[in-house]
Amino acid sequence: MNPNSMDTSSFSIPAMTVQLGQYQAAVSARLADFNARNFTAGFWQKQADLWVQDAEAQQSVRSFMGWLRVAETMLPHVEEIQQFAREVRAAGFTHVVVMGMGGSTMTPIVFKQAFEKSADGLPLLVLDTTNPGSVREIEEAVSLPETLFVVASKSGTTAEPLAFGDYFYARLKELKGDKAGENFVAITDPGSKFVTQATAEGYRRIFLNFAEVGGRFSALSYFGLVPAALYGIDINTLLERAIEMMRATGSAGDVAHNPGLELGVALGVLAEQGRDKLTLVVPENLTDLGLWLEQLIAESTGKEGKGILPVAGDPLSGPEVYGSDRVFVYVGFENQPDEENRRKVAALEAAGHPVITILLRDALDLGAEFFRWEVATAVASAVLRINPFDQPNVQAAKTATDQLMKVVVERGALPQTSTPALEENGLSYYTSVTGSNAADVLKAFFQQAGADNFLCIQAYLMETPALNTELNELRALVQQRLHIATASGYGPRFLHSTGQYHKGGPDTGLFLQLTTDHAQDLPLPGRPYTFGTFQNAQAAGDLEALHNYNRRTLRVHLGSAGEEAGVAQLLQDLRTALVAE
Repeated sequence: MNPNSMDTSSFSIPAMTVQLGQYQAAVSARLADFNARNFTAGFWQKQADLWVQDAEAQQSVRSFMGWLRVAETMLPHVEEIQQFAREVRAAGFTHVVVMGMGGSTMTPIVFKQAFEKSADGLPLLVLDTTNPGSVREIEEAVSLPETLFVVASKSGTTAEPLAFGDYFYARLKELKGDKAGENFVAITDPGSKFVTQATAEGYRRIFLNFAEVGGRFSALSYFGLVPAALYGIDINTLLERAIEMMRATGSAGDVAHNPGLELGVALGVLAEQGRDKLTLVVPENLTDLGLWLEQLIAESTGKEGKGILPVAGDPLSGPEVYGSDRVFVYVGFENQPDEENRRKVAALEAAGHPVITILLRDALDLGAEFFRWEVATAVASAVLRINPFDQPNVQAAKTATDQLMKVVVERGALPQTSTPALEENGLSYYTSVTGSNAADVLKAFFQQAGADNFLCIQAYLMETPALNTELNELRALVQQRLHIATASGYGPRFLHSTGQYHKGGPDTGLFLQLTTDHAQDLPLPGRPYTFGTFQNAQAAGDLEALHNYNRRTLRVHLGSAGEEAGVAQLLQDLRTALVAE
């Protein structure tokens, strides 16, 4: 390194320790190589050949690196955003609902959980599912005339947020007539078609974001900061801490130790050596950080048969249930004991698993952490020699869904394209394996699992505390019996995040899709179909895309059994199927 480089210890950033054991030598060697090639300087100069060699791909890389200095760009806009929040409160609004998908909503979800609402903040709800029960739940939780709806869509063409906006705009139109637009805010890119619609409908405000900032790298832009300010978070300090991390990673000149580079190289090298399941361990008030990291890391790295899979919410157990495909990352708070998690992580480190520990001083350090992880994700992608800013396989599920929705418009219903392998106790099983009963089908499906495989539960259901508990039990059962990683996500949320890894990453996933009938559906204004039909089409489109990539799938349709009762029955049959031999 340059002898005149700045000492990173002089920066005020959250502490990070890295314990890599037998992998330390390989990581140190790669770090030395990156430093010898002046990677940090090239990174800040947007030197695209650090990732890819193809000229077209290099242009793609350069065109999506606006996130590097977005915190500095946003700092002068803090007063504008805070003034808007004051105007909203003065206008008598009592709630805020953020409606979007993927990068448009992940950051507000994290903020809502990590921060207590301040005295001058407004209660914040987030809608990022087409499930009709969830839409109705939001509607019943607020007084519509006193609620501000933030419709967030980078492209302005994403189907889900446009559907949410249309639904609630129609509801407000019934209540307020031509003044309905006063209850709506748009966050989108310049030139998107949504700008035209929001203008015509009289939206209270349109925030134009930045075309060169991709959705999953947009936490410190309007997409994250407008909801944060409405919730009462000190966005000025949030950005200042992010800028401190920027400087620590080389934005103002050479640094002795680059925390983003060191984390990214470690994750990239570990993935190359088979440790590609980044298992996140956090205290209760940071569990939703996993949703944000899932999208950032999986969508950036999961392509060309490579990738790092963030594993959030996997039950934390003893070393005996984990294979050699894990790296554990603990993110917590300096002043929060979290004794059980820390004790278990220490046992994993003692057993030889790589462990990375990051300790925040308080929730405002999330500004710094968002940036550290964005840098680390880009660096890990450079180790893997892939473009972190594209998502070539995400479109597959969207295209399949669009084709199905055309059929719905023409015929009034989704086509029935397959027959179940088995029907039992109100559940229908769709898969390529066979069995004479549910336990046999489940056993045959899970017998396909290899040591480095993972289970991905894709729940196209209404998220409830009871259902979350059941899915966690299912994950714990598979982990304890098969010793493989488990992931779980609600559809269609994960289509805009880990869905890229599911199709473009390594073929190590077993995909358990859960679908249901929608007994209490909701119509979609201006469309000849309902929210329930829309969600079912997304499930079918995703399943078709997984089949096209030859992934191992099992769809269980809960049908007449109902969601919670259906998953309970599935759990019972799975316990029989995975009985210890």
